[in-house]
Amino acid sequence: MKQHVQHLVIGAGAAGSAAAYALARRGQDVLLLEQFQIGHERGSSFGPSRIFRLAYEEPDYAGLAQSALASWRALERESGEQLYWRAGGLDLGPAGTPSLEAVHASLSALDAVPERLSRRELARRYPQWQVPPEWEAVYSPEAGIVSPQITLRVLTDLARQHGARVLEGVAALEIQAGQQPAVLTSMGVITCDHLIVAAGAWLPRLVPGLQPSLSVTLAASSFYRPDNLAAFQPERFPVFITHDDEFQAYGFPAFGIPGVKIGVDVVRPVTSGDDRTFEVPPQVSEASDTFMRRYLPGASAVMERQTCLITRAPGSDFILAPHPDCPQITLASACSGHGFKFTPLLGELLAAHALGERHPWHLPRFALPPQAVWQTAEQHPLPGGL
Repeated sequence: MKQHVQHLVIGAGAAGSAAAYALARRGQDVLLLEQFQIGHERGSSFGPSRIFRLAYEEPDYAGLAQSALASWRALERESGEQLYWRAGGLDLGPAGTPSLEAVHASLSALDAVPERLSRRELARRYPQWQVPPEWEAVYSPEAGIVSPQITLRVLTDLARQHGARVLEGVAALEIQAGQQPAVLTSMGVITCDHLIVAAGAWLPRLVPGLQPSLSVTLAASSFYRPDNLAAFQPERFPVFITHDDEFQAYGFPAFGIPGVKIGVDVVRPVTSGDDRTFEVPPQVSEASDTFMRRYLPGASAVMERQTCLITRAPGSDFILAPHPDCPQITLASACSGHGFKFTPLLGELLAAHALGERHPWHLPRFALPPQAVWQTAEQHPLPGGL
């Protein structure tokens, strides 16, 4: 089978689903392909919770997040569903830590009214925490939680309502960057006027030129059962990120699962979308358990552990750029371990790019990395079907 569409999107994770929705909402002919099922657990965009925060060291990412919050609100209005839960956020670590100071400065520049909390004030407001005497915290009121499992359902449902076709269980096998983009899929060849490749951990395989620029690693998170579940609800326990040489950790209140979620950045094995394992590295389990016993002793009983994939670009930036051999192809890698909070805004950016428009938040840092290696291969026609 061979068919042609106006806009073809590969990958129904965060960026791909948001792009399909944004294009369909503007009356475009859109086909979204997902090789597994919407919300599957083999990639990056799944599970009950991701952090939303403005607390970035880099001012442009902080501003991007502030703009993304408006996009989340607009998506909530159209869908009629809550997608962002405000819980507040804590950045914690030794007083004077440069990254902690940079977060406070960035939030202040946004007029995001950050608060400095001494250890004593932290203990008074959030007694769940047991931190060293030299620690302090920066509290951010706009931080909160967004849910991949809810968001992807909403985005794909709305895309369909606006006329997009969403096909699950259809894998993209090969991309031809000719005068007219063509994709060999498990159901045949699809040509299009514009192609968005948002394949996450499978992007390096589909676009070999990006292999030097993208690293796919296995990340893990653990859930812990609190002694007092009420004390760890979102209204009483903010999301958090630590700035500490021993533990680079992030976590959530009980949300979606009756347990505290934490991730500790100790080791992240290099893998790929096709070869990944679901086994949690023992170093990660040990570090997570140690962190909880030391800093959050009221929630240290392990409930379960999960793994996900992080596709990281240089400098932990995103790639939202045209294919150098074919401007009708947009390459989208918007993960780097912190991309989900921008989901609806990323969809708007990708839609604008596909339509030849300039978006005010398309930052220069989203350009194709210099590490990318491109060798224009001899063009050959893809087979007409399988």
